[in-house]
Amino acid sequence: MWFFNTKLWLPALLALQANAVNAQANSPNCTTETQFFTQLVDHNSTANGTFQQQYQILKPHFKPGGPIFYYQQAETGTFSCLERTIYPEWAEEIGGMVISLEHRFFGLSDASNATDPIEKYKSLTLENVMLDAVTFISHIKHTIPGAKDSKVIVSGGSYGGFLTTVLKMNYPEVFFGAIPYAPPLGSIGANYQNPRRYDWFNWVNQVYWDLSAAAASKMRDAFTLLAKRFENLGEVEDIAKDLNLCTVPKTAADLQLVMGVITTNAELIPLLSYSSPDANPYGATPQKLVNITLSAKDPIDIVNATLALRNPPDLVPCISWNSNQSSEASLQKAPFNYLLCNYFPLSVNEILKGNIYPPTSVQTESDPMTCETLFKLVPPTQAEVEAKWHISRADLIQAPRIIFAYAENDPTSGVGIHPFPPSPDRNASRWMMTSLAAHGEESIASFKGDKPSVIHARRVQLETIKEWLGLY
Repeated sequence: MWFFNTKLWLPALLALQANAVNAQANSPNCTTETQFFTQLVDHNSTANGTFQQQYQILKPHFKPGGPIFYYQQAETGTFSCLERTIYPEWAEEIGGMVISLEHRFFGLSDASNATDPIEKYKSLTLENVMLDAVTFISHIKHTIPGAKDSKVIVSGGSYGGFLTTVLKMNYPEVFFGAIPYAPPLGSIGANYQNPRRYDWFNWVNQVYWDLSAAAASKMRDAFTLLAKRFENLGEVEDIAKDLNLCTVPKTAADLQLVMGVITTNAELIPLLSYSSPDANPYGATPQKLVNITLSAKDPIDIVNATLALRNPPDLVPCISWNSNQSSEASLQKAPFNYLLCNYFPLSVNEILKGNIYPPTSVQTESDPMTCETLFKLVPPTQAEVEAKWHISRADLIQAPRIIFAYAENDPTSGVGIHPFPPSPDRNASRWMMTSLAAHGEESIASFKGDKPSVIHARRVQLETIKEWLGLY
């Protein structure tokens, strides 16, 4: 058995939904200007002053009393353009408006001038993040004519889906309904205490086996062979050449990082397999990897295909394996690492024996030693998070008007909530799975090449919202 003590880029696995929308934010169709709202640094006290929080409003089709779609921004440094989400299309159909507020400490919404990370981020609490949204929505309702009695539907994806869930559960009087896309609600807490820590890569494993057992078995054999090669430091020159690495690994720890890069790409291929070229510019899909694998003659070609699909050789001349940066350039790691330690300690990097990929034991930002070192914080456990924020399975089943939306190609589904029992009550919360879809794919703007399953999922969600609003 080969265990790799490598620190995979947890932030790269989580800054996903916002990344997809941000990819489209560079489109020339994103024309709505952002504005700024004066927000308290600490909602429990006025002593710490205020900061300017970036926001955006789209309301060309708003009718008095129409719904407000509140899109929960997440952890990236680029404001996600509302025009590149599905919500303006929904708002046009039912006379609503779309609003969004940038997450504190990300992008232009910096709530502190301090340089010491412990001092800087002390107001980055889940309470303050939620009250940012509550206060902003109150402002919108009291300043836009006809919005005072509008019902608010909150949505967001990945970490934003987690926030969407806690907003609905903790402020039900503000948020009438919610659609959390790919919300990670399980596998919270440090690895050593977390029974669901393998579920993310168990889902990755499942994606490839479900597409082709023949290809999956070839992938497993190729990675087993690679792991054996990694046991011999005498092969590092050949490994660097075979994998087109930018620099030659010199130690066992270096080889661990190389394997981390490979497995990260393996899970990002299905997770980000959007149909839209804006959100998936390289067109990488798990089916493409399966097809290459089935025709491969040499096991190393399978490994290289895992890297090349997201790093095309004509654009990426060699594979960098020793960078300290996240593979998602828009992610701001410092504040995200803090909130991982403070209230969202998701564990997704462990790989169990029997997976296509080599067994992996890792330390993540949310492990107690790392959090203590960085921020003097001890991360909460799954039970503590569920109890404090009212997001246990029992709590969620009882809450009305939530659609938990997951996708077949998205490993986040492995660390989400399990399916709900069906109910004849159309206001009951529900769970849905979109076949062959990527991470929150139905939440991005319609595209002429959209998968039929994604088009159907959007219609299911909108029709459900119409029922919530009493339109039928």
